[in-house]
Amino acid sequence: MKFVPQIENIEPYVAGTPIEQVARAYGLDKVVKLASNESPLPPFPEVLDVIAGKFDSLNRYPDAEARDLRAALAERYGVDDRQVILGNGSCELLIWLSLIFLEPGAEAVFADPTFLVYEEVTLARGATSVKVPLKDFTNDLAAFADAVTDKTRVVFLTNPHNPTGTYLSAADIAAFAGGLPPDCALVLDEAYNEYVEEDDSQGGLELMRANPNVILLRTFSKIYGLCGLRVGYGLCAPEVKTAIDKVRQPFNINSLAQAAALKALSLEDRLEERRALNLEGRQQLYDGLNDLGVDYVPTQSNFMLVEIDQLSVPSDDVPEQLLRRGVIVRDGAALGCPGYMRLSIGTSGENEFLLEKLAELK
Repeated sequence: MKFVPQIENIEPYVAGTPIEQVARAYGLDKVVKLASNESPLPPFPEVLDVIAGKFDSLNRYPDAEARDLRAALAERYGVDDRQVILGNGSCELLIWLSLIFLEPGAEAVFADPTFLVYEEVTLARGATSVKVPLKDFTNDLAAFADAVTDKTRVVFLTNPHNPTGTYLSAADIAAFAGGLPPDCALVLDEAYNEYVEEDDSQGGLELMRANPNVILLRTFSKIYGLCGLRVGYGLCAPEVKTAIDKVRQPFNINSLAQAAALKALSLEDRLEERRALNLEGRQQLYDGLNDLGVDYVPTQSNFMLVEIDQLSVPSDDVPEQLLRRGVIVRDGAALGCPGYMRLSIGTSGENEFLLEKLAELK
């Protein structure tokens, strides 16, 4: 068999190790997973009830247009439903966006390091990756602007940044967007937006409304606790949705996912308790890491980057040593941040367990 040459240099995405696998491998009774930026809380009980109520209709295809969910999102954000796109997670939306914007000879600009899927979808299209190094763990918008050429068709910008958790102000992003050519799309990936504490956290929404070349991505995977059902969404100009509809798979959002996301959206007022829990957990980790003398990058998200080259074992061995002790974290080297690990903010008990195990390596 002969594969297309574009995929030759693509590395498969490597996800966090499942809890059950770690428990079996090391004979552990307790394992906490803090590797995948997931919510430590399950879906709201009302959402679980809605999911259960859909089981007897799974012999039918879902609504191919996800009309009810798109209408609810349109109302929530004050846009037309022709401006709402849905994907099997935001990753699927990134695939569709690469299909409508990128081709051989085109360029995509994104940070280095950043979310790995940006480069995957770029290379798969035979387009050129233009990587912009971070500055103080933060997206360097001045360098981004310098990297844009007449070949740039899309800029991928995640805010808060993944994997560092740093945040750019809405004013800075708006100034950068204003300097982009009109035929260059700015994909503003805000998967962790609900965790941001800054007053301008909804600036991306205003930017999208005012600029047809700005596409805003968000998700139900994080604060809503629906990772397992995979529902990402985007807000964009109607012509972007029309183009995506030409390339997306039919029935790409399954029935359970549509029903769960729709119910979760109706419980928006319940998110504050989850934000508060995340903030408390973040401070707990800050305090614990400070006590251990371990440095970290302050975050505006539900995960953080922690320096691990100050411990008693080599930094390359730290994730494995924590794994053997029942804590799953993400090796920063795999994310372009050697000497660090990325960890999700868990419940109070999970955070305390991590700090106890980390102290054993100090």
